[in-house]
Amino acid sequence: MAIHIEECTDADIPQWVEGEALAYGANKSPATSLLFPGPFGSDRSKERIQNIIDLRKKDPTTTLLKAVDDVTGDSMAFAKWNIYLTEEMARNSPGRPIPNEPGCNFEACKAFFGGLVEKKAELMGNRPHFYLHMLHTVPKYQKRGAASTLIKWGMQKADELGLPVYVESSLPAHTFYQYHGFKDIDELRIDMGPFGGEGIIHSAPLLVREPVKVTE
Repeated sequence: MAIHIEECTDADIPQWVEGEALAYGANKSPATSLLFPGPFGSDRSKERIQNIIDLRKKDPTTTLLKAVDDVTGDSMAFAKWNIYLTEEMARNSPGRPIPNEPGCNFEACKAFFGGLVEKKAELMGNRPHFYLHMLHTVPKYQKRGAASTLIKWGMQKADELGLPVYVESSLPAHTFYQYHGFKDIDELRIDMGPFGGEGIIHSAPLLVREPVKVTE
């Protein structure tokens, strides 16, 4: 299957949000149900769309991409990259927002997503790097190379600039990133017991891919 990369416009974001809901709904974990127990407001999709649009407007390091089927023109997968070319850009980025909309458990989200923010600051500091903040594939297009195409876009750009790539993985995606050359450097583990999930540990492997020297 031939796939190409396009930068998302604001008009693409409703499809981004729809694909995101389908992807994470199909792979919902017990911890996800604790982070986002609901009930959700009727305008949840509209708010999510606006949040994604605002992320780009508020942070000039943000690049939103989609993987497109050359034949059908369908958007198969979506990614949000943050590209920190200098220490100043890394230091001044607003970073990952902590969900606080109706239907989320804010204290649980603060523990998990806030923990990701703290771990990234600890591991990467102000080091220039590429950060793959979001990546999801529309379920009917999974395992067709769309996500790999989006990852390779960032890896190639990072290699050209001699910069590492940082990613926070889910457990199901862990081996996928390892396959693409990412190495484990840490893991965030949150006990969900205080949030109603006795015996549940929510884990996120943290990985880095160091730049590969580009040959002439």
